Amino acid sequence: MLFRTFCQLICLFIPLLAPATVAAQTYESHDTIRAVAQEHALAQVGNLPGEVEVTAAKLDRRLRLAACEVPLEAYDSPNGLKPGRNVVGVRCEGKKPWKLYVTINIATTESVVVAVRPIGRGHMIAAADVRTEMRDTSRLHKAFYTDSAATLGLRAKRSIPAGRILEAGLLERRRLIRRGSMVQILASEGTLRVAMKGEALADGARGDRIRVRNLASGRAITGEVIASGVIRVTP
Repeated sequence: MLFRTFCQLICLFIPLLAPATVAAQTYESHDTIRAVAQEHALAQVGNLPGEVEVTAAKLDRRLRLAACEVPLEAYDSPNGLKPGRNVVGVRCEGKKPWKLYVTINIATTESVVVAVRPIGRGHMIAAADVRTEMRDTSRLHKAFYTDSAATLGLRAKRSIPAGRILEAGLLERRRLIRRGSMVQILASEGTLRVAMKGEALADGARGDRIRVRNLASGRAITGEVIASGVIRVTP
């Protein structure tokens, strides 16, 4: 009698337990969806510089998508993939099709030049001012230096705090010529050397090509800055 009563109680609970089990099997696993998106992104970012780390964001816990009886497919968003925040599409082409976008973060770690100590505006960069460190560059939107030697002798355009990654816009080459200043124009052809006086029409650092006016003829010509106050033109 006691055994029969126990069996009857079990039978009453079975219908209550069954829907929960079925429900757990009905929806696609969030971990599976994220893994598909992450694997797709990893396969697409081999051409990015430095060390690359791909992370798929967690999905909303309330999201319920039908379990797919065929393998899930992943695809790029119309904007493609780049360092930083992205989205990757995941879809099911089964009997109950669905699709969604999964947020993907792509972090790129590279060796970059950083300021060792605060650098004042106008300061000329020396070896003791900079060093290279591995940093996440995925959120940098401007060109930056990766070789500390390339920054030596450049001047800070503004104050730079310690630890700041040195972007190209923070530094400038020392101006050897200022617009409106008097310059010497050197021209040569074969063994002939000619020096003329001129007026600079633009600022210039070593190697820059700027416009300069020949004071004798009044003509504006283009030449290369080779030294302080000196322009070389090629006939």
